[in-house]
Amino acid sequence: MKKTTTSLVVLQLLLCVATARGQSGFRFLATGDLPYAKSQDVQYRQLLKQSLSEDFAFLMHVGDFKAQSMPCSDAEFVKIRNLFRAYPKPVVYTPGDNEWTDCHGVGSDPIERLAKIRQLFYQDKKTLRLAKLNVVAQSRQKKYATFVENYRFTKSNVMFIVAHVVGSGNNHRADHAPSMKEFAARSQANAAFLKESFAKAKAKRVKGVAVVIHANPNFEKASGPGFKRFQTTMREFLDSYKQPVVCIHGDTHYFRIDKPFKNKAGKTYLHFTRMEVFGSPNVAGVVVNVDPNDKQVFRFRPYYLSVGRNKR
Repeated sequence: MKKTTTSLVVLQLLLCVATARGQSGFRFLATGDLPYAKSQDVQYRQLLKQSLSEDFAFLMHVGDFKAQSMPCSDAEFVKIRNLFRAYPKPVVYTPGDNEWTDCHGVGSDPIERLAKIRQLFYQDKKTLRLAKLNVVAQSRQKKYATFVENYRFTKSNVMFIVAHVVGSGNNHRADHAPSMKEFAARSQANAAFLKESFAKAKAKRVKGVAVVIHANPNFEKASGPGFKRFQTTMREFLDSYKQPVVCIHGDTHYFRIDKPFKNKAGKTYLHFTRMEVFGSPNVAGVVVNVDPNDKQVFRFRPYYLSVGRNKR
């Protein structure tokens, strides 16, 4: 009887260890700046269909789901809304400039289009299904009720922070009063949400942090007025948090993994990594492996529309 009990205890311990290992890491597929044309739409849908055979925890789209020259119509928005809704896993999405900021170039009101994006993609909880990731939204606070697109979640002790920072200068248009009003409010909200999230990350001692935005905020150079506040907030965090941090973005359509960000003294933040997704005309994604037991936490690999080449 004693031997049997001991064996059961050992077996239970082994099962616990195996379970812990199985839950320790996960993967997701990062995409963005797609699709820009009908042919890309077909290929992107094929890529997403292919991804269903993988063990991805969620899909990520970092914004710009249409070309700048395409109409900013409800029909264009609903087409992608329906695509995200049909995907069986959660979709981590942040708006890009082509969805609203640049819509003045095709005869639409950017501020009105932003309101429509918020309605279609975030107010309808069935579209992105972010509740499955147990997200904490900034809009839970009355002061920031408008900013439904800012949210965070923690998975395997790694925090993801999604903030609405877009290309085209982050809608900082000095010659357009409505845009400047919008920019000021959103920039303040972004900074507040990032600071709150960073404080939570440090308090919980998470193993790593991923900041997800659309824009390429010019980490390599002195930032323009649209991104200055974002860079300052990031520096403040990186100066005090020494675990791996990655910023995942799109905007400039150039797949890269690098370390372009420096502190005020000109020293590179070695614990910070930038990963930019491919973007049009390349219909491809990036597999992001997240492992809290790995000192680097985040690892990246291109993902192409070719089943045979995408096995682990």
